[in-house]
Amino acid sequence: MAPEPVSDGDEPTRAFRRVRRTRGIAFRTTASILVFGGLVGGIAAVGSAKLIEHKEHRRLNDALVESMAAVQRTASVAAYARDEQLAAEVVAGLLQSSSVAHAEILEGDTVLAAVGANTASASPNGAALRGLLRSPFDASETIGELRVVPASAFIAAKAADYSRLVASLLAVLVLSITLGVAWLVGRGVTRGIGRLAGELHGLDVVSGSKVTVPAGHAEDELGRLAGDINALLERMDAALAREREARGLHAAAERKWRLIFDNAGSGLFTLDAQGGLVEWNAALVRALGLKDDECARGGASLAELLGDGAGRLERMRAAIVEGSEAASADFERRDADGGSRWLHVVLNAVEGGGELLQGIVNDITERKRAEDNARAQAERDALTGLLNRRGLERAYSVRLHEYAGTAGLGVLLVDLDGFKWVNDNHGHEAGDELLQLVARRIEGVVRRSDKVARIGGDEFVLLLDDLKSMSMARNIAAKLVDVLSQPFAVLDGCKVRIGASVGVVFTQYPSGQMAELLRRADAAMYEAKKAGKSQYCFAFPV
Repeated sequence: MAPEPVSDGDEPTRAFRRVRRTRGIAFRTTASILVFGGLVGGIAAVGSAKLIEHKEHRRLNDALVESMAAVQRTASVAAYARDEQLAAEVVAGLLQSSSVAHAEILEGDTVLAAVGANTASASPNGAALRGLLRSPFDASETIGELRVVPASAFIAAKAADYSRLVASLLAVLVLSITLGVAWLVGRGVTRGIGRLAGELHGLDVVSGSKVTVPAGHAEDELGRLAGDINALLERMDAALAREREARGLHAAAERKWRLIFDNAGSGLFTLDAQGGLVEWNAALVRALGLKDDECARGGASLAELLGDGAGRLERMRAAIVEGSEAASADFERRDADGGSRWLHVVLNAVEGGGELLQGIVNDITERKRAEDNARAQAERDALTGLLNRRGLERAYSVRLHEYAGTAGLGVLLVDLDGFKWVNDNHGHEAGDELLQLVARRIEGVVRRSDKVARIGGDEFVLLLDDLKSMSMARNIAAKLVDVLSQPFAVLDGCKVRIGASVGVVFTQYPSGQMAELLRRADAAMYEAKKAGKSQYCFAFPV
């Protein structure tokens, strides 16, 4: 049967199998065991060879010593009797051993018998074995010496042969054990792991597939690993189901949010870290009084659209970055036609600690106008329309806040002379009309930047701002005395005359309290009254 063609879809699996064969755990584990076993076996073989060679060498030497001890008594008799024949038989017997290269018996300095190679050639290192020969009748008397020169080359060769044999057996044993361990590891561990890896590689998580437990591993670590993998797959399947559900809920919430965002009556928007608009609704365009294309471009600066030249919006964003939950402020935006509108802006963080902000804009123009009207009414005299005491103090506090120290300030306290007579003789209605006429004449004398207030009864106060010199305050005070001494027509043409006593305070820096300036002006006004009324008087020192 011809082999079936392999489709393109099988190519990843084939590539995986090739990689698994060359880089898999079984291959790497077997190679590692072989390398480690070979290294350990080599070290053990070399070490054991050296040790065995040394021990074998000692054993052969010990055998020579024992042989010498065995013939030493006979050699002693030969030396005592000076029997060369017996001595020759003794050394000839020793030479029968392959481990002996040369043997000789000496009686004193005389060689009785000697066999084998000469001493120098037999033992290059001169390592001859010597045994003293004692008299058979007196053990304390030395009569000669038995010398044996070991066959060093032969002994070394025998020891080397023996050590190589032992090392070879040890190497074969280590190699056999290594191969056996590699086979057992491959069959019992890595093969199962390889099968699990192959199944995981081709696993379709979406379909709910599971891996099979390798045969024979149901109760061991591989079985538990397969079980844990299946449990993980079940949890992943449950997590995917929850994610799909959450994604559906998120999409529904997104649609609801978009519906609310697009149709809300308040201006809604999001800002990036640079203060540029990312998203906005139609209500924001209406609140800002813009055309559709004025904020249609992405990244349009909200601060510029609000006309915020003082950087207040940036300070709000910085406060949120530093940890504030929300920040709000009122902005006055000038329209192209010269009008203005007030907008209340609220910012709060969406994510990233200020990287993205969301906000709401509401048009509060009508509320601001109502507040301004209420404030104006609270700071105005109902009869004359001038500032009252409260309005005067607020105007002075504004002057203190904005003062640059380049000019002086004049405070004039005006008290009407003869007003009580008009009020008593012509009635309160005539008195009220006279106060209104006085207010208009005072306003005609001062500049538009000056402030005029009625602080009670027939007392008026003028706050003359930005005076270059004391003479300017003197001129205005003189004009007031003059115009207020002219006749007034009240009650359908009835003419009355009054006067005005004026106390003047001039200061180069308005650093004192308003009450102190009024007290000084009041004292100067009384000096003017004492001097004959209808005149002005300065408070000194300035």
